[in-house]
Amino acid sequence: MKFNSVLSISQLLALVCSASAMFELDNSRHLSKQGRGLRKLLSKARRLDQGGDDNAEQNEADMESFLMDYSLKFMSCIPDQYLTDADNNNHYGVVLFRLCPGNKCDNKKGCSSGYADFAIDVGTYVDAYLTDQADNMNWDDNFDGGNFGQCSEYEAANDDGTQYYVGPGCTSDGSGVKMGLYEDQYCYEESSTQFETISNGISLPFYNGGLVSTNCMSCIDNDGGISEMCLDLYDESPYRCEAEFDFQHYYYDNNFEMYRYGQDNTGCTKIDVMRRPRSKFNQEAVWTDALLAIMLLVVSLAGYAFYQSWWDKQKENLEKIDDDEDSQYQLDDDDSDGDISQGEGDADAGDYEAPVEGTMA
Repeated sequence: MKFNSVLSISQLLALVCSASAMFELDNSRHLSKQGRGLRKLLSKARRLDQGGDDNAEQNEADMESFLMDYSLKFMSCIPDQYLTDADNNNHYGVVLFRLCPGNKCDNKKGCSSGYADFAIDVGTYVDAYLTDQADNMNWDDNFDGGNFGQCSEYEAANDDGTQYYVGPGCTSDGSGVKMGLYEDQYCYEESSTQFETISNGISLPFYNGGLVSTNCMSCIDNDGGISEMCLDLYDESPYRCEAEFDFQHYYYDNNFEMYRYGQDNTGCTKIDVMRRPRSKFNQEAVWTDALLAIMLLVVSLAGYAFYQSWWDKQKENLEKIDDDEDSQYQLDDDDSDGDISQGEGDADAGDYEAPVEGTMA
């Protein structure tokens, strides 16, 4: 479902109103209008704090002016990833979104240049999106989609002994966000129970997806100002990759625990891992691994063949050297014996005196 018209917002309002009667949720988790205003105020305060200098207001104004030329594009939703907030709470389900130049944003592909990528938990993304829709339509007093961004307990109509939870999650193909029925407080383990069987036949809104728009959304609101959704998601995303972003600003580098000025690329590696998890045997990964294995095998065989050829030549040279040494030794040995024999013969021949026959007689 897309939310680019008054009709679609009206449909959403009707679903939320019917859902509010259906869900018996914890009121402490209910996001009120005042709560949303406080969140925006705190978000703005964090942005102004960045940089830590006297030009914070100017930095804020420069960022808002820059972002007004951009559009926000939902890229994918990854169910088996999680983000940890400042209170060490894990939030399962991660939305990857992209800020594209407004004149280059395509509703299907997004953009391929001048962009920045971000990762944020699905609940925060849903909350920011529904708040933005309510604010744009000036329905703050009548529209409250805050519960749709929370993982909240659900009291089943027929108690089967299982504690259920309702909250946002990723569609099976990762192309959108849906509402799901879960059996854990983090809304991670989706239940195999059909929601209708525990709700007296009432269907779960957005069960098949469509909870948020996947089209390009301008960072300019209906009043011509900067969209709070763009500002809030930009500020609250724990991972950013601004390598293609033509904007420099102050940002906090968690790796070195210090403020820096420039492009925030501290989340590029994490986002790339989320986008292409190695545990997923997708076709591209399989072919890449197969190609690397083949290349490794070819190099190994070539190296072995080269070594074998080299060793054979070495053995041949060693055998030739041994044969030459044996031949030389044999020759020297024969010459030495001849000399000795000849010398002894000469000596004997010189000392021998023949008997005188006349004297004996």
